[in-house]
Order: sequence, then C-alpha cells, then structure tokens
Amino acid sequence: MFVRFAAAAVLTVMLPLNAHAQAWQDQWNATLAKARTQTLTAMVAGEEAFQLVLAEFSKKYGIKTENTVSRPSSALTRIQTEQKNGQFIWDVWMGGTSNMVNSASPNGLLAPMEPYFILPEVKDPANWRHPDFLFGDSKRSVFMNSNKLEFYVLRNTAVLPDVKVETWDDMLNPKLKGKISVRDMSVPNAGTFAMATAYGVKGPDFVRKLFKDQAVTVYENPQQLDAAITRGGQALSIGLETYLWDKCRADGGCKQIDNLWQFGAAISLGFTVPKNAPDKEAATIFVNWFLTKEGQEVWVNSWAKHNTSGAVSMRKDVPPFKGHENSLPDFSNPKNYVFVSSERGSEEVNETIKIFKEATGH
Repeated sequence: MFVRFAAAAVLTVMLPLNAHAQAWQDQWNATLAKARTQTLTAMVAGEEAFQLVLAEFSKKYGIKTENTVSRPSSALTRIQTEQKNGQFIWDVWMGGTSNMVNSASPNGLLAPMEPYFILPEVKDPANWRHPDFLFGDSKRSVFMNSNKLEFYVLRNTAVLPDVKVETWDDMLNPKLKGKISVRDMSVPNAGTFAMATAYGVKGPDFVRKLFKDQAVTVYENPQQLDAAITRGGQALSIGLETYLWDKCRADGGCKQIDNLWQFGAAISLGFTVPKNAPDKEAATIFVNWFLTKEGQEVWVNSWAKHNTSGAVSMRKDVPPFKGHENSLPDFSNPKNYVFVSSERGSEEVNETIKIFKEATGH
C-alpha cells in the first residue's frame, strides 16, 4: 500500500513538471519555425564582436541577419526619429547601454525584455552573477549581459615622463596644465564615464577643478582624441574608446601610450528589443540563444578576438577569457564601482555632464 501511494505521489509531482517542459519546448519550436522565415534586423555598435555574434547565431539557426553599424548616440537619434514617424525597423539593438537606459527607455522606445524569455536556463536567476545588475533600467528593457571594468585614461609616456599619474589627485599637478585632452562630455560617452567615476570617488569639486584649472583641450570625437594623444604632444587622454587603442597596439603602433589601469569605470554592454519589433519571433530566438551558456561563450570569445580586456559575461558558468579576469567587477562588493551605463550610475553621469558644460562652455 505504501509503495503504491509513494509511486502515485511521484507521478503526481512529475506530471506538471513534464507538462511545463513540454510547454516551453512547444513554444520554442513554434517560434523557431516562424523565425526561420524572417530576417533579424540589428543595430549594433562598432566593435566587431557584435557582428561575429550575429554571424554565429545565423549559422546555428539558419535565420538571416541584416546588421547596421552605428555609434550608440547616433543609433538613439535614428530610432527615436523613425518611431516618431511611425517606422518600426529594428528587432535588436546591441552596444553600450547608456543611451538605451538613460534616453531610449524613459522615452518609451523599447519593449520589456522578460516576455521574450522562453528557455529555462535564461529565466533561472541562479545562472547569473548578480540579479541587481542584469537590467540597466527599472522597466527591465535593457539587458546587461556584460558588466566590465573599462579603462579610458591613457598616458603618452614621452610627454612629461617625470610626472607621476597614479591617483586622480595627480591629475591636478600644475605641470599637466594644457597637457590633458578630454572627449566632449556634454553627452554620455567614454569620457563622461571616466569622469563620472572620478565624481563618485572624489566628488564634484575635483571634477570642476580639473576642467577649469588644468585648461583641458576638448575634442568632439574619439579619432581627434586619438590623434591628440598619439601625435599631438598631449600627456593624458580621457575618453578614448579602448578598442581604438587596442587596434593601434595590434597594428604595431602606440608603443609610447600606456593604459592607466587604476582609473577603471564599470561599463555595461548589452542589448534591447525596440518597441514593435517587426520580426518578433526572430528577435525571441536571438534573445534566448544569446543569453544561454553557449551564446555567452560565443560573446566572450568574439570580444577577445579584437580586445585585450573586457571579455566577460554575467553568466556564472561562463568564465572571463584568459587574461581578461581583471575586467570583471567584484560583485560581492558592487558598491565599490559606479555603474555608469545603468540607471544606478545616472546621477554621477548627469552631474558630470552638468559640470563639464558649466566649466568648458560646451
């Protein structure tokens, strides 16, 4: 009698579990079948990794992809204009999350991400490093699959070689006056993020003093900033994207340029599904695959192909690429960082922009 009762109890428990498994598998198969008749239209940032990921996705599932490369700020403007005119073109937008979080999400340009989740391993919070740092916005529309430490302060060691720059306070050395180049920080970008970190560590007075007393030279785009530090006789550069520096090193140049690792900012890379995605099923398959262990391994390996740091994932079961371990924030002490491209770091970013405009007139 007891054996029969136990067997019946086990069967009663297993039936709902089996039904649940069958439900998501049926949903997945139906979605995949429709997605294979569609084309995933993606807006991606300039780093090669995004295109490599999409190529692997297309190869795995036989779903066509069309990629448009655009800087996040330009992508924001384009999507905003298109949606205002009733045009809904994009299925996925990938890149740095600041413009997604601080502008696109509050302006209603994005869809909530979680309704796209099907696979149990994607839904399971136990698979992620820290649940509070997965979504960049309160609407949970921007998924941050990679939170990494980025280093946007570079030094030309041939200029003022006797001046040490080991702390933020060292940047106020009068000998550096007129020898510091910064990216235009009137909008969120690499320069803004670097100084938002300084704002979090040293406070507003330090940021204001650096801009005013050191007679910083402002450049509008990273290419100008690159030229200033590599050929223009500037000692410090604040705001140059790491991938440009990596490329210069890979091509055999920039031997006199050092990356100052002590000035790290916590940067988020991720993706979102814009509102009214035209190929919803293709977007659904991509969202789920990209957040699996396999998809995040593809991400980490793709990022490492063209970058010397930052190949990390928020999945616990995907370790950093070898040599990139220092890029992973310590999520047991997340308060040690300013997550500048999420809502958590929006105050520091916004205040930095305000001080920059007041101090430089830009």
